[in-house]
Amino acid sequence: MNKNPFAPEVPCHRVVKSNGELGGFADDIKIKIKRLQREGVQVSNNRIVDFKQKVLEVS
Repeated sequence: MNKNPFAPEVPCHRVVKSNGELGGFADDIKIKIKRLQREGVQVSNNRIVDFKQKVLEVS
């Protein structure tokens, strides 16, 4: 998902590592942070704040 030709309609900026780190992003990581913050997600040191309380696990 590193290069999404359908962004931001297909919200790949929401994909993060299992430990809450933001991980890779084809564009500038600041754009990913800005998109997440616009959606109400708090980011600190390239991690989702309180990640364990917000995670959606898919099996």
